[in-house]
Parts: sequence; structure tokens; C-alpha cells
Amino acid sequence: MSAQNTSYAGDEELVAQFLEWTGSAMLEMRDIVNGMADTEAKDADTSTRLYDLSHNIKGMGASFDFQLMTSVGTSLCKYIKTADGDLSKRVIDAHVRAFEVVLEHKIKGDGGEKGAALESRLAAIIAEAG
Repeated sequence: MSAQNTSYAGDEELVAQFLEWTGSAMLEMRDIVNGMADTEAKDADTSTRLYDLSHNIKGMGASFDFQLMTSVGTSLCKYIKTADGDLSKRVIDAHVRAFEVVLEHKIKGDGGEKGAALESRLAAIIAEAG
């Protein structure tokens, strides 16, 4: 198994640490979103911080069997990097809410049908933001 595919899902202590760290990251992301205007410049410090936090969650999620966290993080990172013009608070807030739901309910794996619906909804919100 390569380092990139390492799973720590069976290590309860590491999973607990991941959930604790992710919870702290979510609080920081929520504070950032709550302080945002309706749009945010892509090159703003807050946008960079949101990207960094999301990127870290994305990178670790699958290692702890939270693939839906990885999917949401991938979506948010891609949005931040590829958006034309300013970033939409609505899009970012939807992603942060998705992270919060996955964390609150400890949704492991890809979330099944509900996870797929969540991913589709995020894609639709991004499309609506144009």
C-alpha cells in the first residue's frame, strides 16, 4: 500500500484526532464565512485560508474513511481555484455546511445516496453562482 493510499480508519485514536482537528477547522471556516460579504476576492487572505483548510480536510478525509469529506473538499478547492472573478459566499457556505453535516453525523464512506445528492446539490449551487 503506498503512502498515498494509507488508511487510518481502524485506528480509533487517530480517527478521534482527525475528528477533533476537523472540528476546529470547521469552526474556523464557519467564522470566516460568517464574516464574509456576499462575494470575496479570490486573492483575499480569507479565500486563501479557506482553500488551505479545505485542502487539508480533502487530503485527510479518505485516509480516515470520510470520502464524502474528501469529495466536498475537492469541490470547494476546485471552486476557489477556478472561479471566474470573486467567490460567492453562498457557494462557500454550502460547502462548509456540508462539512459540518458530515462531521456532526460522522458520515463515513461516500455517504451513499444522500452523499451523492449532496454532491449534486453543491455542483448545482456552483453552477447557479456562474
